[in-house]
Amino acid sequence: MRDVEIRGKKTLITGAASGIGRATALAMAERGARLFITDINEEGLDDVRREIEARGGEVCLARALDVSDYDAFRKLADEIHAGFGPLDILASIAGVALFSQVEDMTHEQWKRVVDVNLWGPYHAIECFVPEMVRAGKGGHVLTVSSTAGIIGLPWHVVYAGTKHALVGSSEVLRYDLRKHDIGVTVVLPGAVNTGLVQTVVINADEDACERGRRIFSRHAMAPEKVARLIVEAIEKNRFMVITSPDIKLLYLLKRVFPPAYDLVMRFMTWSLDRVLTRNTCR
Repeated sequence: MRDVEIRGKKTLITGAASGIGRATALAMAERGARLFITDINEEGLDDVRREIEARGGEVCLARALDVSDYDAFRKLADEIHAGFGPLDILASIAGVALFSQVEDMTHEQWKRVVDVNLWGPYHAIECFVPEMVRAGKGGHVLTVSSTAGIIGLPWHVVYAGTKHALVGSSEVLRYDLRKHDIGVTVVLPGAVNTGLVQTVVINADEDACERGRRIFSRHAMAPEKVARLIVEAIEKNRFMVITSPDIKLLYLLKRVFPPAYDLVMRFMTWSLDRVLTRNTCR
């Protein structure tokens, strides 16, 4: 498939009010994309819209919504299709995280992570990709998964489940949409220094939460770096983007030398068990 020219392309970005989504919206605007941006945080979304426009970028529509709400997503899709036609680029970036042992999780926590991380991207695909196919003009579909989508990170049972599912669905779409000249990318970030570091739910005591956040922050990369990798992946039609060299090595071990991978994961689980204890903090 050919490289993608971003300038002038109608691009929807979810989770655009902060973190990787915000950085990606700004980076795509610099490339000349015509943006449609969404986020559950209306105030933050409006700030991003103003920043993009102040830099000379184009925001065709900014709409606050919860990606887990199918009816809201369908209404947005109908409005975009009626006013602007089908998208060229769809980027599903919105997500939530949870650190927890399975015995400490509530049903509401299970459900929220699945609703946002899995149903959110699926709603986007269901509402926008068929029109891209019918238009016959090609395009690109990008989904942000996580390193938890390819390795068994401890304390991530439901989060990893949703992120593994996104990797599997992206692989299928990679081949299903090829005949329509629609490229597919799945992005697997490691630790990223976003607002999620402070807002993520950790089912542990308060002191343990702070220790965990400090450790995470020391190893986290800037969201702007991830955004650059996302833009390059779209332009070059790259399928899988792993942002961290250490995760690339661990993924290689998983595929070619499972015994070494097993030892590393046992050690990671033991280490996280030592850092975090029980109870809930937010």
